[in-house]
Amino acid sequence: MICLCDEPPLIKIGGGSVALDAEWLQHSLEKAALAAGYSQWWPATEVARTVTVYLKALRSEEPFSLEGFQSTVRTALQGIGYSEVAPHFLKDGLEIAVSLLEIAERCSPGFELEFFEKCSKTCEHLLSNGITSRIAIEGLAPAVKLILGRMQWCAQCQQIADELVALFRHRLFRLAGSSPLHFSIQ
Repeated sequence: MICLCDEPPLIKIGGGSVALDAEWLQHSLEKAALAAGYSQWWPATEVARTVTVYLKALRSEEPFSLEGFQSTVRTALQGIGYSEVAPHFLKDGLEIAVSLLEIAERCSPGFELEFFEKCSKTCEHLLSNGITSRIAIEGLAPAVKLILGRMQWCAQCQQIADELVALFRHRLFRLAGSSPLHFSIQ
């Protein structure tokens, strides 16, 4: 086994895993502190760094469970005397960002059907954990131009973009069911 010590810890979400992003963690901590009544919360940066270093030290072959990750962050908050912030951490669910450009880069150029299939599977993956409440889908225009092999935006690009928006609206809201879900496509 090779240990990649500088790689961020992995968090298991649904059927896959994502790398822990320290900026996202800091933002989530600041949001939790705001909900607890702190308008400016300076420890967010340090807590995010400490949790990341701690999880790196515990690195195993398997990604950390989302519950284990949440528990680690809440324990850290309680340990430094901010137990009132702990219950607000990820209380409203998980916020996830998805890059359509990264999905398009894994597809063969000109294979729109492959791209749409990967986007559809991404929807299932995003909502498989049951706690995702916000999804930001980014890079629509660059992904469409890449998959179509175009340098400039054209009518065909607009048609594919409209179809993608319709796909995400239909799949995400169908998969979310009655659970609240907010998503944006840029």
